[in-house]
Amino acid sequence: MIGRRSLLAVLAAGVLGVGVATAAFTPVTHGTIRPNQGAAGITLGMTRAQVTSKLGQPFYKNQNGYMQFGNKQLTVLFDVYFDIYSKPQRVRLIGIYGPGFCIAGGGPCLTEKGGQGKLRDRYDAALKTVKLEDGERVVWLKGKYRGCAAYTDFGDAGRPRSAQVGMVFVGYQSGRSC
Repeated sequence: MIGRRSLLAVLAAGVLGVGVATAAFTPVTHGTIRPNQGAAGITLGMTRAQVTSKLGQPFYKNQNGYMQFGNKQLTVLFDVYFDIYSKPQRVRLIGIYGPGFCIAGGGPCLTEKGGQGKLRDRYDAALKTVKLEDGERVVWLKGKYRGCAAYTDFGDAGRPRSAQVGMVFVGYQSGRSC
């Protein structure tokens, strides 16, 4: 069975859906992650027009509400997923990976050695292990944004304190925009 993270990585690679590569593209390679809100100036609930106004055109997009703003050659991901059923379409999930991204207010930064320990020291009991529908166990920081249940997913549960924080997802818990 393919896990949620694996499926999102496949989507990020542009394998599923009909895609369009964009010529004029400046990758998002760094930025601040604001737990339960967004990253690199993009927040949950923003419209597609607001995102492209802020970041420019994506490297890749598909008809399923996915836009890729990272740079795979630099091993940086910055993926924005829209709720295609809302009018206008709004951000429902952001996927982030790369050493240039740090959590607001003192980190840790992604891919930083010992990031898991720093994350635990910072958020302590607020971090919860959540079992996803596919059985995967991940660490979540739950909260609210714009009056709606939101979360920040910091990856696989049970990682040692010495491990890095890898791929992070910031999204609405409903799976739809709020």
